[in-house]
Amino acid sequence: MTLPPSRFDSPDFTLRAWSVDDAPRLQKTLEASDAHLRQFTPWVVDGRVPGQSLEDRLRQHAADFAGGAEWVYGMFRPADGLATRAAAVLTRFAFADQRIDRVEIHCDPDNVASVAVPRRLGYRIENRTSGRSGTDNLMIWRLERREFEPGSMS
Repeated sequence: MTLPPSRFDSPDFTLRAWSVDDAPRLQKTLEASDAHLRQFTPWVVDGRVPGQSLEDRLRQHAADFAGGAEWVYGMFRPADGLATRAAAVLTRFAFADQRIDRVEIHCDPDNVASVAVPRRLGYRIENRTSGRSGTDNLMIWRLERREFEPGSMS
């Protein structure tokens, strides 16, 4: 299996695989964004993954990435509006691999900003389901290869 790049650089931001070394910076960011994040993802802020510290979670993300199980990226040098551009970069990259038939974005349906990202990129609502981290309010957006229009994500 060919792994995706661990890093994408653009003029406005960098997407890269998480590392345990990111824990102090991520903790500081989580604390600074507590009021906003808590209403949508309290388990992220509180670290409510049973038996896992923030460092353990980042270590697991790094191991999953290296093993090809799941590719979770952190966005660095964030600014307003970058979530849509970052999702577009990852969507284009995913569909450049002919083995990938669909891409999903999972978000809290009450987080209006998060819901706007897949909608802007042409994803469609696939399902609502229980999340792995204790939330029962998760929206799954999906884009199939046959629906993908690269020019619409410029």
